[in-house]
Amino acid sequence: MKKEIFYKSAIKGILAENDIAEFLIKYLKDKRIPDKVYLTGNTTGNLRKNKTGDIVCELNGQNDLKIVLECKFDKSIKLGDIDSKDVFTRKTDTAWSQLIEAQANREAQASIIVLDISLTDNSILRKYENIGYIPDIGFVAIVDSQKGDYSNLSIAYMLARDIVLNAKNIDFDKNILTMIVNRVIKDINEIVSIRSLVNNNIENNKAILKQLEKSILLMEFNQEYLLKFLRDGTLTKEDLLSFYQGESIKDKYKLIEKDINDI
Repeated sequence: MKKEIFYKSAIKGILAENDIAEFLIKYLKDKRIPDKVYLTGNTTGNLRKNKTGDIVCELNGQNDLKIVLECKFDKSIKLGDIDSKDVFTRKTDTAWSQLIEAQANREAQASIIVLDISLTDNSILRKYENIGYIPDIGFVAIVDSQKGDYSNLSIAYMLARDIVLNAKNIDFDKNILTMIVNRVIKDINEIVSIRSLVNNNIENNKAILKQLEKSILLMEFNQEYLLKFLRDGTLTKEDLLSFYQGESIKDKYKLIEKDINDI
């Protein structure tokens, strides 16, 4: 129900911005990084009547070193790379356009577009499963807001932060930078995939444990009534009702299930 209300809500974008800002504030505080995080709200930026760029992060509290985040929980957002861009079609927001626009509007040195995995177009997911880097454009971070998983955002943010803080005013080879960043992202994606497999295995093993415990409880319960029947030659109506309903094993299982979930 929570998911359904969220996805149908007209204010899911605002909710997403607040959650992401809160996550970043806590993350930076935990890492003892002195960056400042601001929600831009309805304020316009450097471009006329333009509000693109939902969150601005000032690196080390410096106004001249900024990362801007655009949160787009909207399945209509395509990748929109320049190779497939048709300038004669009606203007629509894309990942590329939002990254460029946010950076220009908020006068930032780097930009990140944050997308939710359940509300991301396939054109983006095919290219970037977790984190993506578009040379000279910005980063793509796929989060899972309903699970509260913003780990991909934290990785993208730290990569963007490293680039902004360490970029020199020299003519460096952008092809080499792209190669290095994409290699880092590739390795990160592999780690994320392994973590996902481990988490899935944990959940599968928990489900197996639960089923085993149910079977053991049922076996003991059935054995108890079998012994009672063999001893007395019959079962009373009360016994039959208890055997049919099995309420006593439900209570025992609740305690076991809680222990398994806490593993």
